[in-house]
Amino acid sequence: MRVILCLLAGLALVAPRAWSQHSLPDLGDASSSVLSPQMERKIGETITRDLRRDPAYVEDAEISEYLNALGARLVAASPGARMDFEFFAVRDPAINAFALPGGFVGMHTGLITTADSESEVASVLAHEIAHVTQRHIARLYGAQQQMQLPTMIAMAAAILAARSRPDLASGAIAAAQGAAVQSQISYTRDFEREADRVGYQTLAAAGFDVRGMPSFFEKLQRYTRASDDGTAPGYLRTHPVTTERVAEAQNRAQNAPYRQYADSQDFHLVRQTARRGG
Repeated sequence: MRVILCLLAGLALVAPRAWSQHSLPDLGDASSSVLSPQMERKIGETITRDLRRDPAYVEDAEISEYLNALGARLVAASPGARMDFEFFAVRDPAINAFALPGGFVGMHTGLITTADSESEVASVLAHEIAHVTQRHIARLYGAQQQMQLPTMIAMAAAILAARSRPDLASGAIAAAQGAAVQSQISYTRDFEREADRVGYQTLAAAGFDVRGMPSFFEKLQRYTRASDDGTAPGYLRTHPVTTERVAEAQNRAQNAPYRQYADSQDFHLVRQTARRGG
């Protein structure tokens, strides 16, 4: 997928441009070991600007307006959301979504067309919003202070790419600094669980049906099993929807008060638009 290729190539090259007016952080100074919110935003803006030039970037106003309206509702209910967010779609049949630094969230059209309810789409956006509000990329960098920043971001992008294209991720990780990835895997898995938990809270606070999260996790788990050809090494599988994660989401939903949510007409219209090719 060209978008992921852009991410992998661009993140390592974008970072120096993004802070061309800044000095690299002093890696020996603990207070400077984490990306500032301002630098995260700058990096995210630069990557998103490059993504907009990719043919897979969806320019359809109907889809863009819908995702941003849905995302804004979730952001308003999200704890710790103190930044502007931008939501966009990428034309790709894979069931996938991703969060870039600084509040930029992308969703594949394949995810929109696969969802059976608006709450399922909202659950994915809530999860990705949590990655941003919990500053997972900055924390990933902070956990490995001695790594140079461009290398760290390139590996974070490779981990993100492993969700849908492990073949590309393998090469990107090897090119970045393969030996350092293993030490970060436990962090990324913990971040996924944290994004599940915080995303669930956001989904509930925004008034959606919280059963949409375990429902979509089950879909994603089936999709992952069907599409996994076994070529990705185990250490690259950093974003699996495991039986444990599905069970945790189900338990949260079962313990919540029942809340019926009627899908909006816009959801059905946008899903049809995405099915027609966006």
